[in-house]
Amino acid sequence: MTAGMVLRRLAAGVLVLWLVSVLTFLLVQLTPGDPAELIAGENATVEDVARIREQLGLNAPVVEQYLRWCGDLLRGDLGDSLFSGRSVAETIAQAAPATLSITGLAIAVAVVVGVGAGLVAGLKQGSWVDRAVSTVATLGIAMPSFWVAMLLISAFALSNRWLPATGYAPLREGLWPWLSHLILPATALGLATAAELARHTRGSVCDVLVRPYIRTARARGASGFWLVRRHLLRNAAIPVVTVLGLQAGRLLGGSIVVEVVAGITGLGTTAINAVLQRDYPVIQGYVLFSAVIVVLVNLAVDLTYGWINPKVRVA
Repeated sequence: MTAGMVLRRLAAGVLVLWLVSVLTFLLVQLTPGDPAELIAGENATVEDVARIREQLGLNAPVVEQYLRWCGDLLRGDLGDSLFSGRSVAETIAQAAPATLSITGLAIAVAVVVGVGAGLVAGLKQGSWVDRAVSTVATLGIAMPSFWVAMLLISAFALSNRWLPATGYAPLREGLWPWLSHLILPATALGLATAAELARHTRGSVCDVLVRPYIRTARARGASGFWLVRRHLLRNAAIPVVTVLGLQAGRLLGGSIVVEVVAGITGLGTTAINAVLQRDYPVIQGYVLFSAVIVVLVNLAVDLTYGWINPKVRVA
């Protein structure tokens, strides 16, 4: 992929982020409820609510509020929470490591389990292994992540006490404390994506195996690991990478449910509390941060396309 293509992708990403900021701001403004009333409390007078609205700048026209927010955003200021007064950037920075850790490990689980199972099923097409992988993949897609999380916590944390049931330990406290708190929620979150990847990997492998260049390679004596590594993996990878890129955003959003089950304070629980409190700056900061992650993931997918298939580098 050329530098010009990367710049075009980045420019498109900036446009997407701007559209996300506009839509998020408008939707937040349309949300029922008044944060000034929640801050003032039940016994507040009309004058108290009006004073708080004036202090928060909520009396200004919507366009003026948006332009003021964009101006602060360009200076790296996401604003302050309406309730705690804490910087939104600081709030997100504190909550993001837990969510990104769960999501990252869930992606690793999905890739290792899903691609591995799909590759084996595709190579053993029509066998009992293929049928077993397809059946398990269908079950994996059908099972909700919160239900899987509760089962895993019950089996490995409550019954056997092999792993912690709830909470999150930062990486600075040690590799094992960090990993042990992530294994169950990340596995629960990643299994559905692993099932999806397994199905697409199997289909892609089966499609590539009947291509002429695979038959030619086999005629020349290529087989086993060499055939898979040299001729099969790259050619079967593009559809799988596409699905993984699409699933990354779903995993980031799905972490909300897993965080609640596992008692982890991450971006998901922070966003839920912000919605319940009508904390507009935190909601907007969360959505914008999530959009940045999705844009970066899509850029990584495009770069991976160029590495897998050089023909798309000039597209």
